[in-house]
Parts: sequence; structure tokens; C-alpha cells
Amino acid sequence: MPLNIIRATLLAIFLAQSTFTLGFSSAVKIPSLSCRSLVLQSAPSIIDTTVENDLVSNSKVNDLAAQLLSTCTEFGQVGCKLTEDQRATIDNLASALTGYSDSAPAQIDLDGTHELIYSASPGGSSGAIGPLVGKVTQSFLDEVKFINRVELLGGIVKVELHAERQVLDESRIRVKFKETAFSIFGNEVKRGEVKGAGVWDYTFSRKVNIDGENMLLRILKTPSTFIIVQKE
Repeated sequence: MPLNIIRATLLAIFLAQSTFTLGFSSAVKIPSLSCRSLVLQSAPSIIDTTVENDLVSNSKVNDLAAQLLSTCTEFGQVGCKLTEDQRATIDNLASALTGYSDSAPAQIDLDGTHELIYSASPGGSSGAIGPLVGKVTQSFLDEVKFINRVELLGGIVKVELHAERQVLDESRIRVKFKETAFSIFGNEVKRGEVKGAGVWDYTFSRKVNIDGENMLLRILKTPSTFIIVQKE
């Protein structure tokens, strides 16, 4: 392995170890035939209005989500490397989606792998470890256990933060960090216990469609802003 890669790898492991955790009656009177007929006659217009409102809402959510994700792509995933105005732009777009979230976002079932699009965290959880920026994913093992993973140098170096989550209410979860593991070329070189915990607040969670592609979009405050997607 070239000397510069070895140095970068050792620096990444050291920095990751020290920064990775920063971051729901009364009796019913039977209506007369005429009343029932009136309800049946008016029902289609009510249904049509509901469907129309849902279509308008979905379109607006998709447009807002597309603008948010394209802005994150343009600015970059590491919020601490952006200007204050750029971070404010992303936060404003994220806040615009809050009222359109599915109900009880913290209680939805999560599985598979999810990709970090943006993080305002100053720690390694944003993917920024020293001079390097890696790909960040979340892998859910079951209802409790999950792994935050950073892949550096094209996957040569992997840093994993193992954690557990507990649902507190409809919008909040408590996360406890358990251990970190470091791998080089697929071989684990270091594993150790890590202490840390925090409450994560879901501000948005909903499936959206971006350019014909369906995905689950989640926005959390830890209190740093995290924007995460799972593509279908």
C-alpha cells in the first residue's frame, strides 16, 4: 500500500475514534331514505375533492423534496464545511417539509440500508474525518440495533458505529452508542466500546418521488440537521 494511503488511513482511524459520536358513542339514529340518498349523492364530490387535495399535496412535497436534495448535492453533504447562508438555505428547505410528514415518524419500521445526503454535525458522523470525506450509510439490523457506517478511500477504510434506538414517542427516539469498529481492506483492525447517547427528533419522514424514483426521505435533528434517504 502506498505510504500516503497508509498515513491517511491511520489519521482517519484516529480522528474517527475521537469525533464519530458528535453528532392517537352515543346511540346512532338510523337516517331516513331521503337522508341516505342525499349522502350517497354528495359522496363522490367529497371523494373527488379529497383525491385532488392528496395529489396537490404529493406534488408539492415531491417538489420541495427534490429542491432540498438537489441543494444538498450542490452544496455538499458536510454542513460544517458550508457557509452559514448555505446551511440556512438547507435548514429552511427542510423546515418547509415539516408539515407534510407522515404521522408518528419515529415509529415507522426501518430496515435495509439508508444513505446520508447531508449532515450539519461537526463530527465524523457527517463523513468528514480529517481531510477525507466518505460515504455514510445507516444499516438497520432489527427494531433496536443499527450501524452508522463511513466508507473512506473508495471503501478501503470502513468505520462503523454500532448503536441502539428506543422510541420515546411519535417524533423522538433515544440513541445509545455501543462500540466502534475499524476495517482496512475488509479486515477488522480495531474494535472498542464507545459511550454516548442522545435524543433524535424526527421533523419529517415520508415516501417521495424524485424524477420517477421512489424513496423514503427522513429529516432529523440531533440537534444537528441530518437528511437521509432510502431508495427503493
